[in-house]
Amino acid sequence: MDGAHEFCWSSLWEKAQVNPLNGKSYTFPIFRVWDMYSTAFWLATLGFFVAFLSWFAFSPLVPEAVRDDLQLTQAQVINSNLASLGGTAIVRLIAGPACDRFGPRKVMAALLILGAIPSGLAALVTNIGELEAVRFFISILGGTFVPCQAWTTTFFDKSVVGTANAFAGGWGNLGGGVTVAVMIGLYETYVRAGFSSHLAWRICFPTVPVPCLLLVAGMVLLFGKDHPAGKWSNRHHASEPTEGATVGNTVSVVDTAQSEPLTLATFLKVIADPRVWMCFMCYLLTFGLETALDAGLPGLVNTLFASDNFTHVDAAYAASTYGLLNLFARPVGGVIADMLYSRWGLKAKVWWLLGTALSQGIAMIGLGMYINYSDATLGGVIGFIVLIAVTGFAANGACYAVYGHLRPKNIGAVAGLVGAGGNIGGLFYTLIFRYQPGRRVLPTATTPGSNTLGTKFWISGIVNFVGVLPFFFIGLGDAV
Repeated sequence: MDGAHEFCWSSLWEKAQVNPLNGKSYTFPIFRVWDMYSTAFWLATLGFFVAFLSWFAFSPLVPEAVRDDLQLTQAQVINSNLASLGGTAIVRLIAGPACDRFGPRKVMAALLILGAIPSGLAALVTNIGELEAVRFFISILGGTFVPCQAWTTTFFDKSVVGTANAFAGGWGNLGGGVTVAVMIGLYETYVRAGFSSHLAWRICFPTVPVPCLLLVAGMVLLFGKDHPAGKWSNRHHASEPTEGATVGNTVSVVDTAQSEPLTLATFLKVIADPRVWMCFMCYLLTFGLETALDAGLPGLVNTLFASDNFTHVDAAYAASTYGLLNLFARPVGGVIADMLYSRWGLKAKVWWLLGTALSQGIAMIGLGMYINYSDATLGGVIGFIVLIAVTGFAANGACYAVYGHLRPKNIGAVAGLVGAGGNIGGLFYTLIFRYQPGRRVLPTATTPGSNTLGTKFWISGIVNFVGVLPFFFIGLGDAV
């Protein structure tokens, strides 16, 4: 394919090879940290990482410390989880066009600073209403995914953009897993130091999330660049030689479009594009499940396996396995998508996306059946969670390997719409979890036990399967 580059290990630390038509890098020089392409990648990743860490900072504390302190019912806990997803979809829809107009760097910094405000106010929460309000406004931070992906798409060519986006998104998503160890460890440290539980969970927020958000926002503004051509206003001059980069020998004949401010006419074309809705639906079903599980898995594992030897802290650490798999699973999704693209073109990328998304649904059905109809063990449940994570996270990486091909003049708007789909999916799955909570009844001498805690999973898996299947039959139009 024109513009395709074979991977070589030295490209990770050598000067970027640049497409002179758009200023984007054909290679992925992540270890050359002083290179502006590497800098853009790491700042996008770090911004999303601290945003995710702060966004889900409540999740490991709510099932026990926050619930007991505020005397919450189980329904109120779930409502607060719903609130933590509610604002993100709105912010992502706004952040996408903002990236096209102002550039993703400025949007990233603005969202980190705005998200730091409710994160600091978390220490003042005294009732369920305040908890829901604070978690709703903290969910502003979920919008950072859009500038994260738009920023890497701005700096990396189509031949490698799946890899760049998947590593940035996957390693950023690690914040959702790391926050379990960070927040629980910090909470227990404060309790051991003599603070009451009432105070200990509150001071966790100004201790870690707030300083991290403000520090990274400052780094983004000080060290980041809007575009390979410099300022965002110079993006149409990207064909001029780029200082500090080596021009590659292969010139791409595609991907010369630059982001343009969104107009009503363009917006109508975007939302009428079935290819965009394909990415929207796949992300709704895969990342949507991820956000719901990040918030709900600690409580679920605790309900399944709580005992004198398995506390809520153990459950939280076991549940963090899910988020931590972003270390490799989402990057693998993007890397394989790029490999398929270089060999067989965009259609292969799309089939990889649909295949992994469909596989997640099958894995979810399997988990639900396993919990309901067998003597489920912790190891078995974690095994299914790993399978759900690997397939779903790979689909996440593949989705953002595909989206930039569809409407390259509106990468921010499409990224925002698809990203919002992820959070709509999170609300959708959380509602399924709420209205199909299930019960576990232990056996007695006279009655058999029963377990319906898996019902929510097989229902979600069927919805996942049915939602993906129709998109195997749509065409790709002018996308290349």
